[in-house]
Amino acid sequence: MQYSIKGWVKNSFCDWDSKISSVIFLPGCNFRCPFCQNWQLVEGYEDLPDIEWLDIESYLVENKDFIDGLVITGGEPFVSDFLFDMVKRIRGIGIAVKIDTNGTFPDKLAYLIENSLVNAVAMDIKNVLEKEFYSMACGISVSEELMEKIIESTKILMDSNVDYEFRTTLVRKFHTIDNLKKIGSQLKGAEKYVLQQYRKIGVRDGFDGGEPFSKEEMEKFQNEISQFFRRCHIRYYGADV
Repeated sequence: MQYSIKGWVKNSFCDWDSKISSVIFLPGCNFRCPFCQNWQLVEGYEDLPDIEWLDIESYLVENKDFIDGLVITGGEPFVSDFLFDMVKRIRGIGIAVKIDTNGTFPDKLAYLIENSLVNAVAMDIKNVLEKEFYSMACGISVSEELMEKIIESTKILMDSNVDYEFRTTLVRKFHTIDNLKKIGSQLKGAEKYVLQQYRKIGVRDGFDGGEPFSKEEMEKFQNEISQFFRRCHIRYYGADV
């Protein structure tokens, strides 16, 4: 089966907490979030060359003693029809797998978890888990049915034994402390929630999300909502982002 892989970072120290990972980028997404940093993987990716899977697989096999795992991100990985086949091959060579997802494919997520094919999951929480708020952040009209699938994915993760995190990229245009408190109440008891700094680099042309929140602002948010989670962290990338 042919795998369409549009990006590859051989060694990363920031895509899987406390682990050295290799990261691959799959094309396509069912959202159109204007603040997405991988916009080139959402639209027009057909013009990007594919990276040869055998090169990636060989690298993973040769560096098993160094690489802790493979992160599969995008885009939205679950839109790729080859994902299960690829994950099985990765697990077959003894490499751990982390998936980044927007949570809109709960059945596929459950399949990976139930069959011990994934070791960790990072799920993006775009905004308050209500269709009106999600539609603002995702660039599409989010139906009630789609919103229910996203909520189902949060429940699957919270009921599972896999390492998981929920994370929200803080965009001044979309997020307030009241939004975050509402998210906290909706995901109360979650193992880990991460507030990520919004970066202007790579977003859709013409999108203005406002100035990225400062570290002090993010820490204030963290203090306000940490009561809802077992662990609440911030990922701050710097003042010039």
